[in-house]
Amino acid sequence: MHKKDFKHYLSLFLHKFTRFTKNQKTFVLYLFGLAFFLIFFPIISIKPVAEEWYRIWLLNSHLFSTMVIVMISLVVLFGWNMSFRFKNIVINYFGFKENDLLINFAFLWIILTAFFAIGNTAGVMSEVTSAISMTGMYYFTWTYLLIGLVMTLISIIKHAKEHSGKTKIINVVDEESLKDISNKKSLKGLFDHETSDEE
Repeated sequence: MHKKDFKHYLSLFLHKFTRFTKNQKTFVLYLFGLAFFLIFFPIISIKPVAEEWYRIWLLNSHLFSTMVIVMISLVVLFGWNMSFRFKNIVINYFGFKENDLLINFAFLWIILTAFFAIGNTAGVMSEVTSAISMTGMYYFTWTYLLIGLVMTLISIIKHAKEHSGKTKIINVVDEESLKDISNKKSLKGLFDHETSDEE
Protein backbone atom coordinates (compact mmCIF):
# COMPACT_ATOMS: atom_id res chain seq x y z
CA MET A 1 0.00 0.00 0.00
CA HIS A 2 2.80 2.43 0.98
CA LYS A 3 4.74 1.53 -2.17
CA LYS A 4 1.68 2.28 -4.31
CA ASP A 5 1.16 5.60 -2.52
CA PHE A 6 4.83 6.51 -2.99
CA LYS A 7 4.71 5.63 -6.69
CA HIS A 8 1.49 7.61 -7.08
CA TYR A 9 2.90 10.74 -5.41
CA LEU A 10 6.16 10.36 -7.30
CA SER A 11 4.34 10.18 -10.64
CA LEU A 12 2.25 13.23 -9.68
CA PHE A 13 5.40 15.14 -8.78
CA LEU A 14 7.15 14.18 -12.03
CA HIS A 15 4.07 15.15 -14.04
CA LYS A 16 3.93 18.52 -12.27
CA PHE A 17 7.68 18.98 -12.60
CA THR A 18 7.58 18.53 -16.39
CA ARG A 19 5.14 21.47 -16.64
CA PHE A 20 7.52 23.86 -14.87
CA THR A 21 9.59 26.38 -16.76
CA LYS A 22 13.36 25.97 -16.95
CA ASN A 23 13.91 28.51 -14.14
CA GLN A 24 11.28 26.84 -11.94
CA LYS A 25 12.87 23.41 -12.45
CA THR A 26 16.31 24.80 -11.57
CA PHE A 27 15.06 26.43 -8.37
CA VAL A 28 13.09 23.37 -7.24
CA LEU A 29 16.18 21.16 -7.71
CA TYR A 30 18.16 23.79 -5.79
CA LEU A 31 15.63 23.55 -2.93
CA PHE A 32 15.96 19.77 -2.77
CA GLY A 33 19.74 20.13 -2.52
CA LEU A 34 19.36 22.77 0.21
CA ALA A 35 16.95 20.59 2.21
CA PHE A 36 19.37 17.64 1.94
CA PHE A 37 22.32 19.68 3.24
CA LEU A 38 20.30 21.25 6.08
CA ILE A 39 18.84 17.99 7.37
CA PHE A 40 21.55 15.37 6.90
CA PHE A 41 24.83 17.17 7.60
CA PRO A 42 26.18 18.53 10.92
CA ILE A 43 27.04 22.22 11.20
CA ILE A 44 28.92 22.40 14.54
CA SER A 45 31.76 20.21 15.75
CA ILE A 46 32.57 19.80 19.46
CA LYS A 47 35.67 18.15 20.87
CA PRO A 48 35.23 17.56 24.63
CA VAL A 49 37.95 16.71 27.13
CA ALA A 50 37.26 12.99 26.73
CA GLU A 51 38.64 13.22 23.17
CA GLU A 52 35.29 12.18 21.70
CA TRP A 53 34.03 14.24 18.80
CA TYR A 54 30.41 15.36 18.74
CA ARG A 55 28.48 16.76 15.83
CA ILE A 56 25.45 19.05 16.08
CA TRP A 57 22.86 19.01 13.32
CA LEU A 58 20.39 21.79 12.58
CA LEU A 59 17.59 19.46 13.72
CA ASN A 60 18.63 19.78 17.35
CA SER A 61 16.73 20.84 20.48
CA HIS A 62 19.49 23.32 21.39
CA LEU A 63 18.91 25.11 18.09
CA PHE A 64 15.13 24.82 18.34
CA SER A 65 14.10 28.42 17.55
CA THR A 66 16.53 28.68 14.63
CA MET A 67 15.49 25.25 13.40
CA VAL A 68 11.80 26.26 13.42
CA ILE A 69 12.50 29.47 11.46
CA VAL A 70 14.61 27.65 8.87
CA MET A 71 12.21 24.72 8.46
CA ILE A 72 9.12 26.94 8.13
CA SER A 73 10.92 29.05 5.54
CA LEU A 74 11.96 25.92 3.66
CA VAL A 75 8.41 24.49 3.74
CA VAL A 76 6.99 27.79 2.46
CA LEU A 77 9.55 27.80 -0.37
CA PHE A 78 8.61 24.25 -1.37
CA GLY A 79 4.88 25.00 -1.13
CA TRP A 80 5.14 28.27 -3.06
CA ASN A 81 7.19 26.77 -5.88
CA MET A 82 5.52 23.36 -6.17
CA SER A 83 1.88 23.66 -5.08
CA PHE A 84 -0.61 25.90 -6.88
CA ARG A 85 -3.15 25.21 -4.11
CA PHE A 86 -0.72 26.45 -1.43
CA LYS A 87 0.08 29.54 -3.50
CA ASN A 88 -3.61 30.38 -3.91
CA ILE A 89 -4.20 29.99 -0.17
CA VAL A 90 -1.33 32.36 0.64
CA ILE A 91 -2.48 34.93 -1.92
CA ASN A 92 -6.13 34.79 -0.81
CA TYR A 93 -5.57 34.86 2.96
CA PHE A 94 -2.38 36.91 3.33
CA GLY A 95 -2.55 39.10 0.25
CA PHE A 96 0.96 38.35 -1.01
CA LYS A 97 1.42 39.38 -4.60
CA GLU A 98 2.16 36.48 -6.90
CA ASN A 99 5.82 37.26 -7.54
CA ASP A 100 7.86 34.06 -7.29
CA LEU A 101 11.26 35.71 -7.45
CA LEU A 102 10.61 38.14 -4.59
CA ILE A 103 9.09 35.45 -2.37
CA ASN A 104 12.03 33.11 -3.05
CA PHE A 105 14.53 35.85 -2.29
CA ALA A 106 12.77 36.82 0.96
CA PHE A 107 12.69 33.31 2.43
CA LEU A 108 16.22 32.45 1.29
CA TRP A 109 17.29 35.65 3.04
CA ILE A 110 15.59 34.44 6.27
CA ILE A 111 17.38 31.06 6.09
CA LEU A 112 20.74 32.69 5.36
CA THR A 113 20.26 35.13 8.27
CA ALA A 114 19.58 32.22 10.63
CA PHE A 115 22.71 30.50 9.36
CA PHE A 116 24.72 33.66 9.96
CA ALA A 117 23.43 33.74 13.54
CA ILE A 118 24.57 30.17 14.19
CA GLY A 119 27.98 30.80 12.68
CA ASN A 120 28.54 34.05 14.56
CA THR A 121 27.58 32.47 17.89
CA ALA A 122 29.85 29.47 17.35
CA GLY A 123 32.59 31.83 16.17
CA VAL A 124 32.45 33.76 19.45
CA MET A 125 32.64 30.52 21.43
CA SER A 126 35.59 29.29 19.34
CA GLU A 127 37.53 32.37 20.48
CA VAL A 128 37.16 31.12 24.08
CA THR A 129 37.71 27.41 23.54
CA SER A 130 39.22 25.40 20.70
CA ALA A 131 36.82 22.55 21.44
CA ILE A 132 34.04 24.17 19.37
CA SER A 133 34.31 24.79 15.65
CA MET A 134 32.17 24.87 12.52
CA THR A 135 32.14 21.86 10.24
CA GLY A 136 33.09 22.02 6.59
CA MET A 137 29.47 21.33 5.64
CA TYR A 138 28.38 24.48 7.47
CA TYR A 139 30.57 26.60 5.18
CA PHE A 140 29.51 24.60 2.13
CA THR A 141 25.80 25.06 2.94
CA TRP A 142 26.41 28.74 3.73
CA THR A 143 28.05 29.18 0.31
CA TYR A 144 25.24 27.20 -1.36
CA LEU A 145 22.67 29.51 0.23
CA LEU A 146 24.59 32.63 -0.77
CA ILE A 147 24.84 31.47 -4.40
CA GLY A 148 21.08 30.84 -4.52
CA LEU A 149 20.39 34.26 -3.00
CA VAL A 150 22.65 36.06 -5.48
CA MET A 151 21.20 34.15 -8.46
CA THR A 152 17.66 35.00 -7.32
CA LEU A 153 18.59 38.67 -6.93
CA ILE A 154 20.07 38.71 -10.45
CA SER A 155 16.84 37.14 -11.78
CA ILE A 156 14.78 39.82 -9.97
CA ILE A 157 16.83 42.63 -11.53
CA LYS A 158 16.66 41.00 -14.98
CA HIS A 159 12.89 40.51 -14.67
CA ALA A 160 12.43 44.12 -13.55
CA LYS A 161 14.40 45.42 -16.55
CA GLU A 162 12.43 43.26 -18.98
CA HIS A 163 9.08 44.46 -17.60
CA SER A 164 9.93 48.11 -16.95
CA GLY A 165 7.37 50.44 -18.50
CA LYS A 166 4.84 47.62 -18.81
CA THR A 167 2.90 48.36 -15.65
CA LYS A 168 -0.76 47.59 -16.12
CA ILE A 169 -3.26 50.15 -14.87
CA ILE A 170 -6.65 48.70 -14.05
CA ASN A 171 -9.61 51.09 -13.96
CA VAL A 172 -12.51 49.92 -11.83
CA VAL A 173 -15.76 51.37 -13.16
CA ASP A 174 -18.99 51.39 -11.20
CA GLU A 175 -21.81 50.65 -13.61
CA GLU A 176 -24.38 52.54 -11.53
CA SER A 177 -22.28 55.71 -11.43
CA LEU A 178 -21.64 55.32 -15.16
CA LYS A 179 -25.41 55.25 -15.78
CA ASP A 180 -25.91 58.33 -13.60
CA ILE A 181 -23.28 60.23 -15.56
CA SER A 182 -24.86 59.15 -18.83
CA ASN A 183 -28.33 60.28 -17.65
CA LYS A 184 -26.96 63.63 -16.48
CA LYS A 185 -25.31 64.17 -19.83
CA SER A 186 -28.61 63.38 -21.59
CA LEU A 187 -30.53 65.81 -19.39
CA LYS A 188 -27.87 68.47 -19.81
CA GLY A 189 -27.99 68.03 -23.58
CA LEU A 190 -31.79 68.37 -23.48
CA PHE A 191 -31.70 71.63 -21.51
CA ASP A 192 -28.86 72.99 -23.63
CA HIS A 193 -31.03 72.40 -26.70
CA GLU A 194 -33.96 74.28 -25.14
CA THR A 195 -31.68 77.17 -24.17
CA SER A 196 -30.34 77.50 -27.68
CA ASP A 197 -33.91 77.58 -29.04
CA GLU A 198 -34.86 80.40 -26.64
CA GLU A 199 -31.90 82.46 -27.78
